[in-house]
Amino acid sequence: GILTGADLRERSHAFLRQHFGSNADYLHGAARGEDHRPVRPDRPLKSLGAERTLDRNLTDADELLAVLDRVVDAAWQRIARHGASGRTATLKLRFADFRQITRSRSIAGVYADREAFAEAGRALLLAQLPADQGIRLVGLTLSAIVRDDGPPEGQPQGRLPL
Repeated sequence: GILTGADLRERSHAFLRQHFGSNADYLHGAARGEDHRPVRPDRPLKSLGAERTLDRNLTDADELLAVLDRVVDAAWQRIARHGASGRTATLKLRFADFRQITRSRSIAGVYADREAFAEAGRALLLAQLPADQGIRLVGLTLSAIVRDDGPPEGQPQGRLPL
């Protein structure tokens, strides 16, 4: 019977303990805007991107590509500001029925410039068209961020063939 945050907030701590066990404390606090985990402002970047919610559902490829180009501009500004590079471009689409999908493309190197990143986004978008029901949100994210001092986060360092 819990469908919203308000529903969760209305439940007693005892009820949450009975139904959610060890997660009860977290759920009780989260429903009330309480989170005691420490803020980690210096944690490594995992992704950078941008998205745009549209004021109407779009089906036209040219219109969607124009929206994607604006999304790429916004995302690339953030990427450039952080001096980041990464191996994976991920497209996010939300359709008129609110169904949401993501599609990604990873490369061996990194997306080192805006045009390569944009081209990956265009290819991912075009593969989803036509979208007869219409698209209401377009997003593009760069992930598998490569640090200057080593391999991408969570990736083992490669070996040289000796």
